Amino acid sequence: MKYAYPADELMPLSCRGRIRGITPSRGDVDDCLGNFSLTLVDTLDTLVVIGALDEFELALRLVVDNVRFDSDFIVSVFETNIRVLGGLLSGHLLAELVRGKNPSRLQWYNNRQLLKMAEDIGNRLLPAFNTSSGIPYSRD
Repeated sequence: MKYAYPADELMPLSCRGRIRGITPSRGDVDDCLGNFSLTLVDTLDTLVVIGALDEFELALRLVVDNVRFDSDFIVSVFETNIRVLGGLLSGHLLAELVRGKNPSRLQWYNNRQLLKMAEDIGNRLLPAFNTSSGIPYSRD
């Protein structure tokens, strides 16, 4: 958060964020970057697991308020499925768990926000599965 948000990744040597289209390209390696705060979404579950609930609530708010999937990039279907779609779904489940155990937390979260975002990104990924086997093709 401190060094990379809202970028997708942290560049560890410079402690700066990697933003697709701004940071020099690394070719196909950048296909995981979609300018949707990838690492923030991907770490929602980790924050709950380690008990960092204040940070989880902040991250959840940032995801709900700021993450959009409108950038026109080719992205890795695999990375986007596991890190973004998976992060949104697990984030939703854990938000419900946190709120269930402590009703004073996450009162603003309406229990559908992350699910709607997951549906949005899932629908955007669906065409990649329109192959004869139903398995997306690898990148050439």
